[in-house]
Amino acid sequence: MKTFHTGGLLSLALVCAFAFVSTASAQDAKEQPLPKFKQDALSLWLSPSNQINNIGYGEYRSEKERMNEVADVVEPILKKQGIKVYRNDPEKSIKEYTEEANKLGVDLYFAIHSNAFRGESRGTEVWCHRKGGEGERFANRILDELTKIYKGPNRGVKEGYNRFGDRPMWEPYAPKAASCLVEIAFHDNKEDATWIMDNIEPIGQALARAVLVHLAAEHPDAVEK
Repeated sequence: MKTFHTGGLLSLALVCAFAFVSTASAQDAKEQPLPKFKQDALSLWLSPSNQINNIGYGEYRSEKERMNEVADVVEPILKKQGIKVYRNDPEKSIKEYTEEANKLGVDLYFAIHSNAFRGESRGTEVWCHRKGGEGERFANRILDELTKIYKGPNRGVKEGYNRFGDRPMWEPYAPKAASCLVEIAFHDNKEDATWIMDNIEPIGQALARAVLVHLAAEHPDAVEK
């Protein structure tokens, strides 16, 4: 027969209680309702990739096709929560639709892409123009939500102002609104490409939640009470 000491039982009880509270907190956080906004009080430009020639691993097809599938999940969620969504015409150039977004005066600009590097890399990353402002905060919120469902490498938030030497990454730079560009994962890597293809719906839901959380934090007066 084993003898149990009071101290051991107390420690076990505390561990169990902590585990229960942690699990409950995680569940509560997961079930937090999405922020709801006054109808059309805020607007967003949604910009899935137009890169038809970026072909992924196996059955991935093109970056353009897959990122538009993700945007097809994001768009109705945002609209349901009261956000006015404008979406790029993927047959146009990024210069054309950043100019259009600027003319419309949107409150937020969000570009959705997948990455590539000779099939050798994995990971998710988000680009802002420069750190220290709303663009970085937006990028961090996107990364926070995406890494809850993606368990590969977290490549962090990066600055795009010198991405191509003397030229910036265009979509985080050109919009007048706060903006960021997410590289969800690497479409030329077998593991990442498979994960994207198998998780279009949860990826879109995570990105939509991040957008709504960001807008609620930055524009609290637009949230429905």
